[in-house]
This record gives sequence, C-alpha cells and structure tokens, in this order.
Amino acid sequence: MMDYGDFEDPRGFLSRHGLWPKDSFGQNFLVAPPVAQSIVKAVDPREDEHIIEVGTGPGTLAKMLAPRAKHVLAIERDREMVAALRAETLAPNIEILEADAAQFDYAAACAKAPTSIVGNLPYQITGRLLRVFLAPPVQWRVAVLMVQKEVALRLCAVPGGDDWGVLSVFTQAACTVTKVCDASPRCFHPAPRVVSTVVRLTPRPEPLARETEAFAKVVHAVFAARRKTVLNGLAPIAPGGKDAARAALAAVSIDPQLRPETLSIQQLGALTEALFGTTP
Repeated sequence: MMDYGDFEDPRGFLSRHGLWPKDSFGQNFLVAPPVAQSIVKAVDPREDEHIIEVGTGPGTLAKMLAPRAKHVLAIERDREMVAALRAETLAPNIEILEADAAQFDYAAACAKAPTSIVGNLPYQITGRLLRVFLAPPVQWRVAVLMVQKEVALRLCAVPGGDDWGVLSVFTQAACTVTKVCDASPRCFHPAPRVVSTVVRLTPRPEPLARETEAFAKVVHAVFAARRKTVLNGLAPIAPGGKDAARAALAAVSIDPQLRPETLSIQQLGALTEALFGTTP
C-alpha cells in the first residue's frame, strides 16, 4: 500500500473558512476520493522530486502528494483561498504560492530539481496552460492533468480520426499520452456541465518532431484547412506556391489529395524538411 496522504473533502475546508467556489475563477473542486487517488497514483510521487500543483484550491491533492514527495509547490491565484490554506497546519514540505499558473516559469522551476506537474485545469485556460507546459524543451518527468473530456479526446487522438489536430500533434510529438480515468460532473463541487478526464503525459526520450517555427507553420496551415486537401492547405505557405507544395509532397511520398487529419507527426516533420530544408 502506497503511503499517500488522506483525502479531505473540499467542502469541509470551504465550510471551515467560510468560503465558496468562485465562478470567475472556474472553481470546481474534486470531491470523489477514487478519482483523487487515481491522480496521485498516476503521478507516482518520488522522495527526491518536486511537484508543482496547478490551481491547488483547498489543497486536497497537495496534502495527498506531500508524504511521498520532497516538496509540493501548490499554486493558487484566489487570494482568499491562499489565506485559508496558510491558516491551516500543513505538512512542512507544502509551499503555497499565490500566483497565476499561466504566468509561472515552469522551465526555471523544472531546471532546479526533478519535477512533476499535477492539476485540475480550469476549462477556460486549458489550452493556454498545455502550451506553457509543452514549451520545448520539456523538462518535467510526468504531468497528470484533469481536462475536459473533449480536450482529452484530442490529446489521445490518432491520425485518421476526427479529433486528430494541432493539439494532438504538438502534444504527442513531445509526449506519450495515456488516459487515467473519467470524472462525471457529480465528482465535483459544484458540478460542472461537462465530463472530465484525467490524462498522463510522459515526455519522450526524443521528440517525434521538434517544434521549430517551420514545423509549427506547416501544422497550423494544414489543419486550418481541414476540409481541403493537404496540397491546398500547404500552397499558401510554400515558398513557390502550389507547385513547390506539390513537389515537397512528392519528395516525401504523400498523396497531395489526402486530408490533413490522416497525416502522422513523422509525415508532417518530413514535409516540413522538404518544404523549408529544416529538420524538425
């Protein structure tokens, strides 16, 4: 049995401090112990490791992670929540930081020590936070994140499916993505109108494609024209227009009439090199 901290229902914490969830902060607090335990198990905290929790809220996960981590940095931008947390008796290795998680310097934090990331991401800034986490080079060991189910489908998508797109490509180029569990609205207080999913992101030893400016340009171009052929999507950005795009596709043996959602990350990387002479 792993030595994790006990689950505390956030409603008890809120009542104790006279607080309530704020719509303006997108606060929906996890009240389902099995889901919380699945998150902690997926992180698999290590004794030499620092853990960054994004949007700690009442500190439920931070308290569960602390017994097996060297240090837990719990980030929260709700000033009243931060004051309440600091009024509690917390484990000495839990640090509460009042900050906007979207503005935090993860690269600097991860460079100092082995680090993992955990968080129930606010729906309105999920995409923004994911881009911050995935900014190259990815330096954390693992990220276990609660996201809207529709976002999880895109993160876990495969080429050829309707959910395969820009987010899928950039995430899977850098990381392997696995689903941990789903969480229904009744797992939260208050209940959101959407189903959530916990995913685990693990950085690849070597990315499938490097996120160069040229690679990003190709990916955004082809998926901005999902209803067009790859040829027509590439033509506006290809040096030399449609003829150059056609030649690049031929050079890497890609049918110019294919749809963008059929292309793999490796194909997009090869296409970038053929178009711009750079290796992703």
